[in-house]
Amino acid sequence: MRRIVIAPLLATFLALAPTAAAKGPHATVLPGPAGIDPGKPWVTTLTLVEFGGAELAAAHPTVVLRSGAARFSVRPRLVGASAPSRSDELGEASYRLRVVFPRAGRWSYTVLDGTRAKRRFRFPVTTIGGRAERVTTGYVAFPQGSPAQAQGGGGPIMDPPVPAASEPEGALPPEVVLPPEDEPDGSGFPVWIRAAGLTLAGLGTLTVLRRRRH
Repeated sequence: MRRIVIAPLLATFLALAPTAAAKGPHATVLPGPAGIDPGKPWVTTLTLVEFGGAELAAAHPTVVLRSGAARFSVRPRLVGASAPSRSDELGEASYRLRVVFPRAGRWSYTVLDGTRAKRRFRFPVTTIGGRAERVTTGYVAFPQGSPAQAQGGGGPIMDPPVPAASEPEGALPPEVVLPPEDEPDGSGFPVWIRAAGLTLAGLGTLTVLRRRRH
């Protein structure tokens, strides 16, 4: 048996989107909604990255979803925050977002951060239901009108890689001892019954031999 070492989700995200934190405030969703069937919940994590603890505390995000004339909005729930000590440092707040799309089709979704800066993060149009394949790829979005967006910042966060198995150097994997399975082996009796029968037969033979010697 090998022990699996799983990298933290944050480290995986930073490895997949290494330039996001360096460009200023942004928003991410992971996983994305592509391929979710109408009426089924899309449950994801929305993360807002803002400058300073005051901006994070002021954030009250709303997600606006549109498809043609259809439009509705959802308020995500705060689940955790990491506020920086200085106003020129980036901190992040994570939210649980649950969305149920009323019908299939192409949907766009925009995150409004709810601060005085009135930042809007627009994410790519996605296809819901129909024959669309379920894809969990997430996305990074920078505020509309920001230099980062003008420079083409943002984009997909690919699915996290499957973690590799690893062992501490020089360590041996622990032995695994399994009990015999309760399966017939072709003789019509389970293995454990045959084993018990053989043991009793052996004890009986030893008893007879001892009596004969006496």
